[in-house]
Amino acid sequence: MQTPEPSHNHKLLEDLSEMTIKTYKELELTKQELNEKELQLMDLATLANQKINDSARANRELKGKVEFLQEITTSLNEKNQYLERINLELETQKAHYNQLSKKLKKDFGSVVEREKNLELQRNKLLMEVETKTRDLIKTEKMASVGQLSSRLVHDLRNPLSVVKSTVEILKLEDKNMDEKTTQKFQRIQSALKKITYQIEDVLDYVRQSELHLKRQSIEEILKSTISGMDLPNDVKIKLNSQNIVVNCDSRKLEAVFSNIITNAYQAMNGKGEIKIKVVEDDDDALIKFEDSGPGMTKSVMEKIFDPLYTTKDTGTGLGLSICKNIVEQHGGNIEVSSPPTVFSVRLPKNLRGYYKASDTNPDSL
Repeated sequence: MQTPEPSHNHKLLEDLSEMTIKTYKELELTKQELNEKELQLMDLATLANQKINDSARANRELKGKVEFLQEITTSLNEKNQYLERINLELETQKAHYNQLSKKLKKDFGSVVEREKNLELQRNKLLMEVETKTRDLIKTEKMASVGQLSSRLVHDLRNPLSVVKSTVEILKLEDKNMDEKTTQKFQRIQSALKKITYQIEDVLDYVRQSELHLKRQSIEEILKSTISGMDLPNDVKIKLNSQNIVVNCDSRKLEAVFSNIITNAYQAMNGKGEIKIKVVEDDDDALIKFEDSGPGMTKSVMEKIFDPLYTTKDTGTGLGLSICKNIVEQHGGNIEVSSPPTVFSVRLPKNLRGYYKASDTNPDSL
């Protein structure tokens, strides 16, 4: 066996020594790194424990919140169930209330309809009461007129018969009567006839007599009326008339026209102008009397056609009421407006079947 050479051994030792030193350094470095790692691990462990503690605390808090939320959820579920029950009850009540509402609406409609019917019945009854009241007042007034008529007939017929007979006798005795005297007698007879007609008209107000219809010209009736009137000298009448023929009782219309004209010149205090206009209005004749007087108030116009109403110191208050009755007998109407005061008489041109037509016209007493 050969022994190694000293140089070679020395080198080997040096190598081992270097390796040992190097290894020791590496071990020191490793130890140092391990210490650092240990410190890091300790820091990480501390941080991890802190995180774990924080997580545990957060978990506890979260658990508490979850439990609180569970309690809220349970409470909300209970509330929701309660609300569902209440809602179901409300739906049931709503359906019941809807039925009640429909029934009440129907009942209310019935009540409203009944109230309307009652209102109509009440208005009808009020109108009937007013009509009956007016009729009763008119009946009472007509009873008064009847009494007045009886007295007038009793007190006037005999004296008028005497006057009429006397005039006839005077005419018979004087065979050579001059024209002027004859005219005076004719005026007396005309006045007697008018008084007779007035008596008949008062009686006609109580017992409306039959019309004696005949085709007559309104213009001719007006001219006859005016010529037979004793008008004041300061009263002028202006007649503007179309030639309109109507089926009428001329004697009664003369009484109407005479009454209106008399009222007109009395309203003018015997001085002024009366305009009479006759026009055709479809199937009617329209006669207007306008005077130049001061006019009349609304309150007077409302009562002007009432029986026994008068604004004069003397008079029965029957004139215009009789005129109204005569015009209505002819199927027409009479109205008044003021100022200026205008009486409007509307008459149908072809009155048929209203009263029996006749050409006779009794004028005897």
